[in-house]
Amino acid sequence: MNAHTLALVLAGAVCHALWNIVAKRAAGGTLFVWLFGCVSVAAAAPVALVAWQLHPQAFDRWMWLAVLASALVHVIYLLVLQKGYRAGDFAVVYPMARGTGPLLAVLGAVVLLGELPSALGWLGVALVLAGVFMTAGGATGAAGGDAQRRRRGVLWGALTGVCIAGYTVIDGWAVKSLGMAPVLFYATGLAFRTVLLAPWAMHQRGALRGQWRQHRAAIVLVGVLSPLAYCLVLFAVQSAPLSYVAPVREMSMLIGTLVGARLLKESLKPSQVLGAALMLLGVAGLALA
Repeated sequence: MNAHTLALVLAGAVCHALWNIVAKRAAGGTLFVWLFGCVSVAAAAPVALVAWQLHPQAFDRWMWLAVLASALVHVIYLLVLQKGYRAGDFAVVYPMARGTGPLLAVLGAVVLLGELPSALGWLGVALVLAGVFMTAGGATGAAGGDAQRRRRGVLWGALTGVCIAGYTVIDGWAVKSLGMAPVLFYATGLAFRTVLLAPWAMHQRGALRGQWRQHRAAIVLVGVLSPLAYCLVLFAVQSAPLSYVAPVREMSMLIGTLVGARLLKESLKPSQVLGAALMLLGVAGLALA
C-alpha cells in the first residue's frame, strides 16, 4: 500500500470516528437520524451521478430488493446506535459495535453460507471475542450507576454489531453476487433510508425544526463525514487490495475509543483500551484471512 492510499484509508478512519463522536455528543434520536440522512443524500448524489454516467447500470428486481433490505437494516442500525449513545459511554459502545460487527458477519457466513475461515481467521475470531470480554469486564468491574451504564453500553454496542453484521452480509451479496456498483448501491440505499423515515418525520414537523435549530452543526457534520468516510475507502480500494485496506480502516476503533473518551470527558479504563486493541487485531486477522 503506497503512502497516498494509506492516507486515504486513515482519513476515512478519522472521518468515521469523528462522525460517531459528533453523533454521541448530539445524543439525537430518530429525527436527528433523518435530518443527517438528508444531508448525506445531498452530499452523495453528485458522486453517484458521476459514477452512473461513467458506468450506467440498470437495476433488476433482486438489486432493488437488496437496496431496500440494506436500507431497512441501516435504519435500524442508526436508531440502535443512537439509543446506545444515549444509554452508554462512547468508549464502550463504539468499539463494541465495531468489533462485534465483523465477528458476527464471519460467524453468519459460517452458519448460513458454509464458509470456513482459515487458521488466521479463527485467530481473528478469538481475538475479537477476547476484546469483547475485556470491554465487558471493564463494564462489570465498575461500581454503582457507572457499572449499570457500562453494561448498557456493552448491550447496545453488541446490538449495533448485530445490525452491522446484517447489512455487511446484504451489501456483500449486492456487490459481489449481484454485481451492483458500490457507489450507486450506497447512494440509492441512502435515499431509501430517508424515504423510510420520512412519513414519521413529517408528522413531527415542529420537533423537526427544533432538532435542526439545536443540532444544525452536528447534523451537517455527520451527514457529510459519514458518506465521505465511505467514499475515501472506496477510492483506496481502487489502488490497493481490500485485504490491506480493511484492517487499516479499523484504526477508527482505537481513534474513536481514545479521542472520543477524551473529548466527551468519559472515564477510560485500561481494560477498555486493551479490549479495543484486541478487537482491532482480531478484525485485521479476519480481513487478512
